[in-house]
Amino acid sequence: MSDFVLLRPYWLLALPVILVLGWIGARAARRMGSWDRAVDPHLMVAMRAMGRVETGRGGGGWWPVLAALGVALALTGPAKQTREASGYRNLDGVLLVVDISRSMVTDPAFAEGIVAARTVAAVAGSRQTGLVVYAGDAYLALAMTTDARALGGALALLDEETAPDAGSDAVRGLALAREVLAQAEIAYADVVLLTDGGGIDGAAMAEATRMAEIGMALSVVHVPTERGTGEEPGRALAQAGAGTFATAADPYPVADALAGRVATALAQTDYALVLWRDYGRYLLLLALLPLLMLFRRVV
Repeated sequence: MSDFVLLRPYWLLALPVILVLGWIGARAARRMGSWDRAVDPHLMVAMRAMGRVETGRGGGGWWPVLAALGVALALTGPAKQTREASGYRNLDGVLLVVDISRSMVTDPAFAEGIVAARTVAAVAGSRQTGLVVYAGDAYLALAMTTDARALGGALALLDEETAPDAGSDAVRGLALAREVLAQAEIAYADVVLLTDGGGIDGAAMAEATRMAEIGMALSVVHVPTERGTGEEPGRALAQAGAGTFATAADPYPVADALAGRVATALAQTDYALVLWRDYGRYLLLLALLPLLMLFRRVV
Protein backbone atom coordinates (compact mmCIF):
# COMPACT_ATOMS: atom_id res chain seq x y z
CA MET A 1 0.00 0.00 0.00
CA SER A 2 2.96 2.32 -0.48
CA ASP A 3 1.92 3.39 -3.97
CA PHE A 4 -0.02 6.53 -4.77
CA VAL A 5 -3.78 6.30 -5.18
CA LEU A 6 -6.38 8.77 -6.44
CA LEU A 7 -8.94 9.71 -3.80
CA ARG A 8 -11.22 11.39 -6.38
CA PRO A 9 -10.45 9.68 -9.72
CA TYR A 10 -13.65 10.92 -11.37
CA TRP A 11 -11.94 14.29 -11.94
CA LEU A 12 -9.91 12.58 -14.68
CA LEU A 13 -13.02 12.86 -16.82
CA ALA A 14 -12.47 16.62 -16.93
CA LEU A 15 -9.11 16.30 -18.75
CA PRO A 16 -10.44 15.50 -22.25
CA VAL A 17 -13.13 18.16 -21.86
CA ILE A 18 -10.51 20.78 -21.04
CA LEU A 19 -8.36 19.73 -24.01
CA VAL A 20 -11.30 19.95 -26.40
CA LEU A 21 -12.27 23.39 -25.12
CA GLY A 22 -8.64 24.50 -25.38
CA TRP A 23 -8.44 23.31 -28.99
CA ILE A 24 -11.64 25.16 -29.86
CA GLY A 25 -10.35 28.33 -28.19
CA ALA A 26 -6.97 28.13 -29.92
CA ARG A 27 -8.62 27.64 -33.29
CA ALA A 28 -10.85 30.64 -32.77
CA ALA A 29 -7.90 32.78 -31.64
CA ARG A 30 -6.14 32.25 -34.96
CA ARG A 31 -9.04 33.85 -36.77
CA MET A 32 -10.06 37.51 -36.94
CA GLY A 33 -13.51 37.08 -35.59
CA SER A 34 -15.88 37.55 -38.57
CA TRP A 35 -13.67 39.95 -40.60
CA ASP A 36 -12.11 37.18 -42.67
CA ARG A 37 -15.60 36.27 -43.88
CA ALA A 38 -16.86 39.85 -44.32
CA VAL A 39 -13.90 41.21 -46.36
CA ASP A 40 -13.18 40.10 -49.92
CA PRO A 41 -10.30 37.59 -50.02
CA HIS A 42 -8.17 39.59 -52.46
CA LEU A 43 -8.62 42.73 -50.33
CA MET A 44 -7.60 40.83 -47.21
CA VAL A 45 -4.45 39.61 -48.97
CA ALA A 46 -3.55 43.17 -49.91
CA MET A 47 -4.15 44.44 -46.39
CA ARG A 48 -1.94 41.72 -44.99
CA ALA A 49 0.80 42.64 -47.47
CA MET A 50 0.60 46.27 -46.30
CA GLY A 51 0.88 45.20 -42.69
CA ARG A 52 -2.59 46.49 -41.85
CA VAL A 53 -3.88 43.13 -40.56
CA GLU A 54 -2.42 41.00 -37.82
CA THR A 55 -4.13 37.66 -37.25
CA GLY A 56 -4.25 36.07 -33.85
CA ARG A 57 -1.51 33.61 -33.00
CA GLY A 58 -3.50 31.65 -30.41
CA GLY A 59 -0.46 30.74 -28.36
CA GLY A 60 -1.47 32.62 -25.24
CA GLY A 61 -4.76 30.76 -25.12
CA TRP A 62 -3.02 27.55 -24.03
CA TRP A 63 -1.77 28.91 -20.71
CA PRO A 64 -5.26 28.87 -19.12
CA VAL A 65 -5.72 25.37 -20.53
CA LEU A 66 -2.53 24.17 -18.86
CA ALA A 67 -3.65 25.76 -15.61
CA ALA A 68 -7.06 24.08 -15.86
CA LEU A 69 -5.39 20.71 -16.50
CA GLY A 70 -3.24 21.19 -13.41
CA VAL A 71 -6.28 22.06 -11.29
CA ALA A 72 -8.15 18.98 -12.53
CA LEU A 73 -5.17 16.75 -11.70
CA ALA A 74 -4.95 18.33 -8.25
CA LEU A 75 -8.63 17.65 -7.63
CA THR A 76 -8.13 13.92 -8.34
CA GLY A 77 -6.47 13.77 -4.93
CA PRO A 78 -3.17 11.92 -5.50
CA ALA A 79 -2.42 10.52 -2.07
CA LYS A 80 -0.12 8.17 -0.23
CA GLN A 81 -0.91 6.12 2.84
CA THR A 82 0.36 7.66 6.07
CA ARG A 83 2.43 5.89 8.69
CA GLU A 84 -0.48 6.07 11.12
CA ALA A 85 -2.70 3.98 8.82
CA SER A 86 -1.50 0.70 10.32
CA GLY A 87 -3.26 1.65 13.55
CA TYR A 88 -6.65 1.55 11.82
CA ARG A 89 -6.66 -2.03 10.53
CA ASN A 90 -10.23 -2.59 11.70
CA LEU A 91 -11.55 -0.01 9.24
CA ASP A 92 -11.67 -2.37 6.29
CA GLY A 93 -11.36 -6.09 5.65
CA VAL A 94 -11.92 -8.92 3.20
CA LEU A 95 -13.81 -12.07 4.16
CA LEU A 96 -13.86 -15.09 1.86
CA VAL A 97 -16.93 -17.32 1.98
CA VAL A 98 -16.34 -20.69 0.31
CA ASP A 99 -18.93 -23.31 -0.58
CA ILE A 100 -17.43 -26.69 0.41
CA SER A 101 -20.44 -28.85 -0.44
CA ARG A 102 -19.73 -32.15 -2.18
CA SER A 103 -20.75 -30.71 -5.55
CA MET A 104 -17.89 -28.25 -5.13
CA VAL A 105 -14.99 -30.06 -3.45
CA THR A 106 -15.30 -33.27 -5.45
CA ASP A 107 -15.26 -31.47 -8.79
CA PRO A 108 -11.93 -30.85 -10.59
CA ALA A 109 -12.93 -27.18 -11.00
CA PHE A 110 -12.65 -26.67 -7.24
CA ALA A 111 -8.84 -26.50 -7.52
CA GLU A 112 -9.23 -23.64 -9.99
CA GLY A 113 -11.60 -21.98 -7.53
CA ILE A 114 -8.99 -22.13 -4.76
CA VAL A 115 -6.45 -20.48 -7.06
CA ALA A 116 -9.01 -17.75 -7.77
CA ALA A 117 -9.56 -17.29 -4.02
CA ARG A 118 -5.80 -16.88 -3.53
CA THR A 119 -5.73 -14.31 -6.33
CA VAL A 120 -8.50 -12.30 -4.73
CA ALA A 121 -6.92 -12.53 -1.27
CA ALA A 122 -3.58 -11.33 -2.65
CA VAL A 123 -4.95 -7.83 -3.31
CA ALA A 124 -6.00 -7.40 0.32
CA GLY A 125 -2.56 -6.09 1.22
CA SER A 126 -2.52 -4.98 4.86
CA ARG A 127 -6.29 -5.38 5.20
CA GLN A 128 -7.59 -7.99 7.58
CA THR A 129 -8.76 -11.19 5.92
CA GLY A 130 -10.80 -14.14 7.14
CA LEU A 131 -12.43 -17.34 5.90
CA VAL A 132 -15.94 -18.74 6.33
CA VAL A 133 -16.89 -22.12 4.86
CA TYR A 134 -20.30 -23.68 4.53
CA ALA A 135 -22.12 -26.78 3.39
CA GLY A 136 -25.31 -27.69 5.22
CA ASP A 137 -24.14 -25.34 7.98
CA ALA A 138 -21.58 -22.54 8.16
CA TYR A 139 -18.27 -22.44 10.05
CA LEU A 140 -15.59 -19.86 10.79
CA ALA A 141 -12.44 -21.45 9.39
CA LEU A 142 -10.17 -18.45 10.05
CA ALA A 143 -10.86 -15.38 12.16
CA MET A 144 -9.99 -11.95 10.80
CA THR A 145 -6.22 -11.63 10.62
CA THR A 146 -3.46 -9.76 8.81
CA ASP A 147 -1.44 -12.97 8.35
CA ALA A 148 -1.73 -13.73 4.65
CA ARG A 149 0.06 -17.06 5.07
CA ALA A 150 -2.58 -18.25 7.54
CA LEU A 151 -5.31 -17.64 4.96
CA GLY A 152 -3.36 -19.47 2.27
CA GLY A 153 -2.86 -22.43 4.60
CA ALA A 154 -6.55 -22.54 5.49
CA LEU A 155 -7.56 -22.55 1.83
CA ALA A 156 -5.15 -25.39 1.08
CA LEU A 157 -6.78 -27.61 3.73
CA LEU A 158 -10.31 -27.44 2.32
CA ASP A 159 -11.59 -30.80 1.08
CA GLU A 160 -14.65 -33.05 1.27
CA GLU A 161 -13.84 -33.94 4.89
CA THR A 162 -13.86 -30.34 6.13
CA ALA A 163 -17.61 -30.06 6.66
CA PRO A 164 -19.42 -32.92 8.45
CA ASP A 165 -22.87 -32.09 7.07
CA ALA A 166 -24.29 -32.35 3.57
CA GLY A 167 -26.00 -29.61 1.62
CA SER A 168 -25.20 -26.13 0.30
CA ASP A 169 -26.82 -23.43 2.44
CA ALA A 170 -25.52 -20.13 1.07
CA VAL A 171 -27.74 -18.13 3.44
CA ARG A 172 -26.00 -19.60 6.50
CA GLY A 173 -22.61 -18.78 5.02
CA LEU A 174 -23.52 -15.18 4.28
CA ALA A 175 -25.24 -14.68 7.64
CA LEU A 176 -22.18 -15.97 9.49
CA ALA A 177 -19.94 -13.67 7.40
CA ARG A 178 -22.05 -10.69 8.39
CA GLU A 179 -21.85 -11.66 12.08
CA VAL A 180 -18.08 -12.17 11.94
CA LEU A 181 -17.50 -8.76 10.37
CA ALA A 182 -19.83 -7.08 12.85
CA GLN A 183 -18.03 -8.67 15.81
CA ALA A 184 -14.66 -7.60 14.38
CA GLU A 185 -16.04 -4.05 14.07
CA ILE A 186 -14.95 -3.80 10.45
CA ALA A 187 -16.14 -0.45 9.12
CA TYR A 188 -15.90 -1.23 5.39
CA ALA A 189 -15.93 -4.88 4.36
CA ASP A 190 -15.71 -6.84 1.14
CA VAL A 191 -17.25 -10.30 1.18
CA VAL A 192 -16.26 -12.65 -1.65
CA LEU A 193 -18.39 -15.75 -2.18
CA LEU A 194 -16.85 -18.73 -3.98
CA THR A 195 -19.70 -20.89 -5.27
CA ASP A 196 -21.04 -22.98 -8.16
CA GLY A 197 -24.44 -21.35 -7.74
CA GLY A 198 -25.90 -24.02 -5.47
CA GLY A 199 -28.07 -22.83 -2.59
CA ILE A 200 -28.57 -19.32 -3.98
CA ASP A 201 -32.25 -18.56 -3.54
CA GLY A 202 -34.54 -15.72 -2.51
CA ALA A 203 -33.32 -15.85 1.09
CA ALA A 204 -29.71 -15.50 -0.10
CA MET A 205 -30.70 -12.52 -2.24
CA ALA A 206 -32.34 -10.88 0.77
CA GLU A 207 -29.22 -11.49 2.87
CA ALA A 208 -27.04 -9.96 0.14
CA THR A 209 -29.26 -6.88 0.03
CA ARG A 210 -29.08 -6.56 3.81
CA MET A 211 -25.28 -6.74 3.71
CA ALA A 212 -25.12 -4.04 1.04
CA GLU A 213 -27.36 -1.76 3.11
CA ILE A 214 -24.92 -1.85 6.03
CA GLY A 215 -21.84 -1.20 3.91
CA MET A 216 -20.69 -4.74 3.07
CA ALA A 217 -20.08 -5.31 -0.63
CA LEU A 218 -20.73 -8.90 -1.72
CA SER A 219 -18.84 -10.14 -4.77
CA VAL A 220 -19.17 -13.59 -6.33
CA VAL A 221 -16.60 -15.85 -7.99
CA HIS A 222 -18.35 -18.61 -9.93
CA VAL A 223 -16.81 -22.10 -10.04
CA PRO A 224 -18.14 -24.06 -13.06
CA THR A 225 -18.78 -27.50 -11.54
CA GLU A 226 -20.73 -30.21 -13.34
CA ARG A 227 -23.52 -30.17 -10.72
CA GLY A 228 -23.61 -26.38 -10.40
CA THR A 229 -26.50 -24.16 -11.47
CA GLY A 230 -24.58 -21.92 -13.87
CA GLU A 231 -23.52 -18.28 -13.66
CA GLU A 232 -26.89 -16.52 -13.51
CA PRO A 233 -27.61 -17.04 -9.77
CA GLY A 234 -24.15 -15.74 -8.92
CA ARG A 235 -24.54 -12.70 -11.15
CA ALA A 236 -27.86 -11.84 -9.57
CA LEU A 237 -26.43 -12.29 -6.07
CA ALA A 238 -23.47 -9.99 -6.81
CA GLN A 239 -25.85 -7.37 -8.16
CA ALA A 240 -28.03 -7.60 -5.04
CA GLY A 241 -24.95 -7.30 -2.85
CA ALA A 242 -23.55 -4.24 -4.68
CA GLY A 243 -20.47 -6.25 -5.61
CA THR A 244 -18.72 -7.65 -8.67
CA PHE A 245 -19.11 -10.95 -10.51
CA ALA A 246 -16.25 -13.00 -11.94
CA THR A 247 -15.43 -16.58 -12.83
CA ALA A 248 -12.75 -18.83 -11.38
CA ALA A 249 -10.98 -18.78 -14.75
CA ASP A 250 -10.85 -14.96 -14.67
CA PRO A 251 -11.17 -13.64 -11.08
CA TYR A 252 -9.50 -10.34 -11.87
CA PRO A 253 -12.70 -8.25 -12.13
CA VAL A 254 -13.33 -9.02 -8.46
CA ALA A 255 -9.66 -8.57 -7.53
CA ASP A 256 -9.49 -5.21 -9.30
CA ALA A 257 -12.73 -4.07 -7.66
CA LEU A 258 -11.36 -4.93 -4.21
CA ALA A 259 -8.09 -3.14 -4.92
CA GLY A 260 -9.87 0.03 -6.04
CA ARG A 261 -12.38 0.00 -3.20
CA VAL A 262 -9.68 0.23 -0.52
CA ALA A 263 -9.21 3.95 -1.10
CA THR A 264 -12.62 4.80 -2.52
CA ALA A 265 -14.76 3.81 0.47
CA LEU A 266 -12.54 5.44 3.06
CA ALA A 267 -12.01 8.57 0.98
CA GLN A 268 -15.70 9.38 1.35
CA THR A 269 -15.34 9.80 5.12
CA ASP A 270 -13.22 11.77 7.56
CA TYR A 271 -10.93 8.73 7.91
CA ALA A 272 -9.24 9.80 4.67
CA LEU A 273 -7.66 12.72 6.55
CA VAL A 274 -5.90 10.23 8.82
CA LEU A 275 -5.10 7.39 6.43
CA TRP A 276 -4.01 9.29 3.34
CA ARG A 277 -1.80 12.33 2.74
CA ASP A 278 -3.33 14.29 -0.13
CA TYR A 279 -0.69 15.88 -2.38
CA GLY A 280 -3.25 17.66 -4.53
CA ARG A 281 -2.57 20.97 -2.82
CA TYR A 282 0.98 21.00 -4.17
CA LEU A 283 -0.23 20.28 -7.70
CA LEU A 284 -2.63 23.17 -7.28
CA LEU A 285 0.29 25.52 -6.62
CA LEU A 286 2.04 24.25 -9.75
CA ALA A 287 -1.14 24.82 -11.73
CA LEU A 288 -0.90 28.53 -10.92
CA LEU A 289 2.45 28.87 -12.71
CA PRO A 290 0.97 28.90 -16.25
CA LEU A 291 -1.33 31.74 -15.18
CA LEU A 292 1.74 33.87 -14.44
CA MET A 293 2.55 33.78 -18.15
CA LEU A 294 -0.63 35.74 -18.83
CA PHE A 295 0.85 38.68 -16.89
CA ARG A 296 4.08 38.80 -18.87
CA ARG A 297 4.82 42.04 -20.65
CA VAL A 298 3.97 42.00 -24.32
CA VAL A 299 6.41 44.01 -26.46
